Amino acid sequence: MGLDLGLESCGFAASLAVEIEPIFCKTIRANRPKTQVLRADVASLNAARLRHLTGQEEVDLMVGGPPCQSFCPGGKRAALADPRGNLIFEYLRLISEVRPRRFVLENVANLVTAAVRHRPIAERPGKSWNLSSYSNQMPALFDTDDSPPLEEDELSGSAIKLLLGTAIAEMGYRISFGILDSSLFGAPQRRYRFVMFGDRDGLPPPLPEPTHGLDIAPFRTVRDAIGDLMDDPGPGSRYSESVRSVFDLVPPGGNWRDLPPEVAAKAMGEKSYSAGGGKTGFFRRLGWDEPSPTITSKANRKGSAMCHPNESRPLSVRECARLQGFPDEWLFSGSMHQQYLQIGNAVPLALGEAISGTLGSSVTEESSHEKMLHTAVRVLRSSARNKAGRKIVPG
Repeated sequence: MGLDLGLESCGFAASLAVEIEPIFCKTIRANRPKTQVLRADVASLNAARLRHLTGQEEVDLMVGGPPCQSFCPGGKRAALADPRGNLIFEYLRLISEVRPRRFVLENVANLVTAAVRHRPIAERPGKSWNLSSYSNQMPALFDTDDSPPLEEDELSGSAIKLLLGTAIAEMGYRISFGILDSSLFGAPQRRYRFVMFGDRDGLPPPLPEPTHGLDIAPFRTVRDAIGDLMDDPGPGSRYSESVRSVFDLVPPGGNWRDLPPEVAAKAMGEKSYSAGGGKTGFFRRLGWDEPSPTITSKANRKGSAMCHPNESRPLSVRECARLQGFPDEWLFSGSMHQQYLQIGNAVPLALGEAISGTLGSSVTEESSHEKMLHTAVRVLRSSARNKAGRKIVPG
């Protein structure tokens, strides 16, 4: 409901919320008892049923964030071969049937570099973890073993190109899209999200302009969000004694790179320690005076750690919710694990407000899909490079 709360701040009111997880439905009902909540799989829905439930023929706005684990860097990256990835097509199908005036599609930033079909690293020529390195069909990658070259639908960016060339094209909506960093819009968190706007009758909304960073306004920091919770952070998970002893060696703002090599190798496991990629989530401790990294749904895992700046413990449920922008009075139903999951899956409220704030306007000049995609990929790759230096740059 992070995106929904952001929309509410700009005057939008949801007439219907669709959610498949029963505990998540319970959370929505507890906080928004006047909102109609339908527990259902979007693949089972059609326009006739939605109109019957809402009593509305003409819909101003449809907003959706289909499950993103298929494209998430922390997941198995099965892309559109994963049924959860195909729910994007189901959401677009519903838009085609309902025909709202405008729509919003939100997802993980890695959607712009994901492949339609995932080939495990061990089966790729050259065993490169970086899928984009195959896009140019670099000969050196294919001379190292007998693995066949990647097919077109296994290359970086093939998933979004399929979406743009089939489902989006067939809808007849004019679109704008890009990658947005929530910290540039006032969230105390660096979280990159793919956002697409669509308009049925005219030009689509523009991407929102940053409100924080550089010479605009200071970034909101971890200290701004949770500094007052030191004495009363609320319930949260804990690390095992062996994991906690490793975190004791990591300074604020640091991660596994700050550990002695022999300690890091033992704590991470030789396979993870030797693997490619930045692995910036391993044994990560937050810094007080910068935005937090992306809030995860598993704050107590050593590979996706969200360790408190001062104490060797995961962030509490309330601290994670604060970094997402949820008000303290917001109630999360379910077990502690389920509460972390709901928070980690949400859109930061500040980003939701920025998205809703631009829905009343239209772009002054349309860009081609190719140009928007090029810009989105550039922003995403810039974010990956900036993780090491903990810098933030706008797209």
